[in-house]
Amino acid sequence: MSDFDNNPNPWAASNVTDDFNFQQNQTPVNVPDYFVSSILVTLFCCLPLGIPAIIFSAKARSLKAAGQYQAAVEQCNKAKLFTYLALGLGLLAIIGQIALQIAIQSQGLE
Repeated sequence: MSDFDNNPNPWAASNVTDDFNFQQNQTPVNVPDYFVSSILVTLFCCLPLGIPAIIFSAKARSLKAAGQYQAAVEQCNKAKLFTYLALGLGLLAIIGQIALQIAIQSQGLE
């Protein structure tokens, strides 16, 4: 049986507001904001990808403080993505620079 069989008016406003109230009355969730790591990655690894990481982590922090946990989780995931991309790109650039220096020194082109 479907909800239509059990409920005489399944489109009543009470069904919609019950779902809305359930989403609004969530318990506090521990949402990491990656703020410190995004700042460190921006300073030491990759500036162009670190800036969006800082922006998304700041949004996650403010949304968590406002009690909007679902939106905070979404911003947190974006901050984490940009933080890891900046870290990976920065490490790749550092490793490439070291490999280039080793290649130059082994050729005696210094």
